[in-house]
Amino acid sequence: MSEYGSDITLELPIHVDHDFDIDADGICNIVTFIYVGDEDDATESRVDLEGVSDEISEFYGDINGYQKLYSIAHEFSRLAEKLRATAGRIEDSTEAVDDLFNIPDE
Repeated sequence: MSEYGSDITLELPIHVDHDFDIDADGICNIVTFIYVGDEDDATESRVDLEGVSDEISEFYGDINGYQKLYSIAHEFSRLAEKLRATAGRIEDSTEAVDDLFNIPDE
């Protein structure tokens, strides 16, 4: 930055929303939607989840950070089990309804 710049303060309402998306190639992305002001259209940013994981491994990949890696891995495992349980519950309820009404598989 230039030494001749000046600091300003912008007060702007921003809403940020996050999601995961798996593209046609099977790549899982963290998707961030940024809404500025009262706009209905968002600016979208996509980041490869595996790339983020690799960066975290590199950043914490030393004697001072390995415990943080364990903590992050634990959280991913916990959330993965939670997602599997939800998906299983939905799958089981759909199959149960199909069986109840003798709906054939497509």
